This record gives sequence, C-alpha cells and structure tokens, in this order.
Amino acid sequence: MNTDSTGSTLEKVASGGLAGLLATGAMSALLVAADAAGVMNNEPPLKIVDEFAPRLPLPLRDTAAVLAHFGYGVAGGCLYALIGKKQSTLGAGVAYGALVWAVGYEGWLPAMGILPPAHRDKTGRAVTMLAAHLLYGAVLGKVAGGRPRVDRVRVEPSGNVDTVDLPSQLPESYVTYLAGKDPAFTATVLPVLEQSAAAQEHGVHVRLVPGGVQALVDPAVPYPQVTEGVD
Repeated sequence: MNTDSTGSTLEKVASGGLAGLLATGAMSALLVAADAAGVMNNEPPLKIVDEFAPRLPLPLRDTAAVLAHFGYGVAGGCLYALIGKKQSTLGAGVAYGALVWAVGYEGWLPAMGILPPAHRDKTGRAVTMLAAHLLYGAVLGKVAGGRPRVDRVRVEPSGNVDTVDLPSQLPESYVTYLAGKDPAFTATVLPVLEQSAAAQEHGVHVRLVPGGVQALVDPAVPYPQVTEGVD
C-alpha cells in the first residue's frame, strides 16, 4: 500500500470537503433569501426528504433536510477535489456547479419523480436553483483554489540522508539538484525553487555563505537552471 498516495488523497478529500461545506453555506444563504422574497417555497431538500422519509415527524423534517443538503454539498466538494486539476480556478468551479445542477435538476430528480425537469419547472425555482448552484461552484472553485493541490514525488538522496518528498510540479533539473542534499539545505532552497517553478521566468541562484545557505530567484539565471556561488 502506498501510504504517500493514500495520505495525499485523504488530504484532497478533506480540503474538498471543507470547500464544499463553505460553498454550501453560501448557496444556502441565497436559497433562504429567495424563500424570504417569495421567489420559491418548499425548497428541493425538503421535497427530497419527503420522498425518501415521508413518515418523518415534522420537527425532524427540517433538520433532516438541512443535513442532507449540507451532506450533498460536502460530498460534491470531495468529488471536485478528487477529479479536479491540481490548481482549482473560479471558472472550473462554476462549470462544476452547473454540471451538478444539470445532473440533479435535469437528471435524477425528475427521473425519481421528485421534481419536474428544470426546463418545465416553475421559473422562480428553476432560476433560483441554477443561480444557487453557480454560486456553489464559484465559492468551491475559489476556496479550493486558495491552496494548490500538490502531488509529491519521492526522491532517494545519496548518502545517509532521509528520503525527501518534493512537489511533482518541480522541473526535473530542480529535483535532480536537490537529490543528495541534506534536509536543512533542502528546507532553505525548496521554497525558492517552488517560487521559480510557479512563475517559470527565472532560475535560482544559491549562495553558499558561512554557516549556511541562501537562495533567490535570479533574473540572470535562465529557467529552470540553478547556479551556485560562494559569498
């Protein structure tokens, strides 16, 4: 079993779930506002609960609808994290929200007789639910995009140095450069290499100074090269 891969997957799922929770909260605020404005009533989560648990006592009905709504949103966030690109974008999130809406409101909800297809539904509810899902996707894409989802590769350094995990988006020249370096050296230089790899404009110059090492993105160094100097 690849524990590194499992850990990375669990991290993605947890991050996506949190993003899904926040996105569902934003979506819910819009639905509550639409309900208060009289644009729609008997929101879809309530109709879904009525379909699957028709004998549920009224006091529990609203609670079950809220839990189902947020559970669906969190699950959607987890799925987005698993299938999405390493770096989420606002546009990708909006597209995902539209897909979730289409699958539900033109797909399984009409198929189960819970709601009519969106194109035949009441205009107020159809428009509100589409807008709510686009908002869900926008928040999901933005929150998930706040922290790049980084896969990592394992480098086996030479000598008696511990194995080092490096971001897989680093160019091969940077990975090769760090092979054989001790953890303290890697901890100092790696953030600068990541900065250079993100911009892909300039390489990195490493200064070997008394008692340590310094690194900086250097416009004089072509990307993705690393130069060293003794200062």
